[in-house]
Amino acid sequence: MDPSPDRERKPLNILMFVDSLGIGGTETHVLGIASTLLGRGHRIIIGTSGGPMAARYKQAGLEVVHMPFQTDNPLYTNYTALLNQTRELVRDRSIDLIHAHQIAGLKVAAQVSQELLIPLVLTVHGMFYPRRQLQSLIDSCAHVIAVSPPAAAWVKRHLGYPAKQLSVIPNGIDIKHFKPGDAPEFRRELGVAEHEPLVTLCSRIAWGKTRVIEDAMSAVEELHGEEKVHLALVGSGPDSPFVHAMANMINHRLGRDVIHLTGALLDPVDAYRAADIVIGTARVALEAMSAGKPVIAAGNSGYFGPVTPENFAQGWDVYFGDHDFITLPSKTQIKQDIQVLLRRGKSTEQETLRRLVAAHFRLETVAAVIEELYYEVLGGQAEAKVLDIQGTASKTQLQPAHPAAAEPPLPAASPEPEPQEGSPLVSVVIPTFNRAEFLDQCLASIFAQTYRPLEVLVIDDHSQDQTDKVMSKWAEQAKKTQGLTLIHYHLPRNLGFAKAVTIGYMLAQGEFIANQDSDDISHPERLTQQVQFLRLNPDFSLVGTNYEIFSDDFSDRKKAFLVRYDNSIVSCYRAGNHCVCFGSLLMRRQVVERLGGLTSFLKGAEDYEYVARAIVQGFNVQNLRTPLYYYREHSEQRSREFYGMRSAIFSHASEEEGA
Repeated sequence: MDPSPDRERKPLNILMFVDSLGIGGTETHVLGIASTLLGRGHRIIIGTSGGPMAARYKQAGLEVVHMPFQTDNPLYTNYTALLNQTRELVRDRSIDLIHAHQIAGLKVAAQVSQELLIPLVLTVHGMFYPRRQLQSLIDSCAHVIAVSPPAAAWVKRHLGYPAKQLSVIPNGIDIKHFKPGDAPEFRRELGVAEHEPLVTLCSRIAWGKTRVIEDAMSAVEELHGEEKVHLALVGSGPDSPFVHAMANMINHRLGRDVIHLTGALLDPVDAYRAADIVIGTARVALEAMSAGKPVIAAGNSGYFGPVTPENFAQGWDVYFGDHDFITLPSKTQIKQDIQVLLRRGKSTEQETLRRLVAAHFRLETVAAVIEELYYEVLGGQAEAKVLDIQGTASKTQLQPAHPAAAEPPLPAASPEPEPQEGSPLVSVVIPTFNRAEFLDQCLASIFAQTYRPLEVLVIDDHSQDQTDKVMSKWAEQAKKTQGLTLIHYHLPRNLGFAKAVTIGYMLAQGEFIANQDSDDISHPERLTQQVQFLRLNPDFSLVGTNYEIFSDDFSDRKKAFLVRYDNSIVSCYRAGNHCVCFGSLLMRRQVVERLGGLTSFLKGAEDYEYVARAIVQGFNVQNLRTPLYYYREHSEQRSREFYGMRSAIFSHASEEEGA
């Protein structure tokens, strides 16, 4: 599958359709290929309805165009709108070739390709496409790429697509990013001791993968008693409620948290590095091997088992359990394989497997092969390309068609971020009472948020200081700030913290509602990362963040030790303790619609009671591990009588800084 020798060619304008940008192998693959092609001088336009990964695409310098993909089979007015927008893009951007990755984009691209005589390439990422719909569209493609041998066989056997127009080109792995390293912080946040083995299972929680997760949890439950093994589950999906319930039952039986659910992570590299063993399939298996970790391959189709240099080629033939399988998963088999790998310990096999991944799946090499295919398709002479995998690391790696260009610099952060089409409104509720000297810095941090659109509601609980003057200044600034609305409610009398917050909740219009204390400061990325987390993890409804404490000098900040993560949050509240920084909380509107506002009968514990009530009502809560909130200590802050969380912070903040 060697690309052709270097020769002068004009840069291409490529339109890639990715119907939505959730977290997953398809979206990660397209991001890697598109950004690498961009670095090689091509212009890449991404047509998508958006999603949690849109920000990463834009950070890579890619042009992201919002398109109203609503279903897998766009019809009537939606289909017409998509066709018109695509025709306009092709003409305005002088598109040379369209590359579709999902079914709705393919339907639109197939029609425009025939009308405007633009070549169309499709990548088949698995066997999950609706067969009849795909069969009616695939003949419009000049060439089809399958990401694995089983996917290619499915296209030939079930769709009758000619082999001469079908290539097998795998997912590209960024081996410079997924490299061996340590991640002690990830373990510490899970509460896993250095001497306790950790297995990381990274997967979408759906389809046949849920069976693997169920068997892995059962195996770890048995192994914990013998070898103190822990399991970190990284991912989300429609079966998350079942998995959450099973994890809680296991942890309850064991009397401690052994199964840790982190939710989906945009970048799982630390989850791999912290693990002694990784269980995963397809892209996850390749990334973990690139990170130097032992891998047990198991996925949607079934079970493959531990990957070794000797069976690496066989693993590729079944895409490491995602598209085909050797056997069915079972608790007993997973338990035995975990025990074997733990007893073997570190071995030279991991370095050999990393070299195999580098030899055959390096991102730059895969992008060069796709680039070569584009030129062949445009020249009318495209040849089928098939990856030949051997059981030992190749001495020579595939060379790209052109010398690798320097990666484009990331765009500088805009001082006034523009609202993105399709981004949900976030309402920020800021209760305040006589905090004028701190409110200015608080609002500056909210106006500096990279997320848009924002609705900022300042609920002034009848302040008697200079709050009105501060608000007048920021009201003028809001008029000049794109994608941000500032609303100032001055209450006619002092009602207290709980009622002020509740009024803010009731007035908020956003799909998401964020807390913010008027004497505290938020990191510019706080809301972006929190919204991203909740959109990636639909089974979670509230998310706080880690935080740091400061007083007069913002540069002199202390660690906070209040925050807990994953299942530890539920255990903490059951024990009557508090581990979510209330000022850092972002929640879905459904939480407020069900719970209402804060209670006014538990002064000093309103925040604790609200989070505890959410948990009792079945809402899942998580904390982001990155400190994105800054809590201010000062002499006039609310006392324990009025704010229970503050007292918990003080006691935790007095812990030793190195803990």
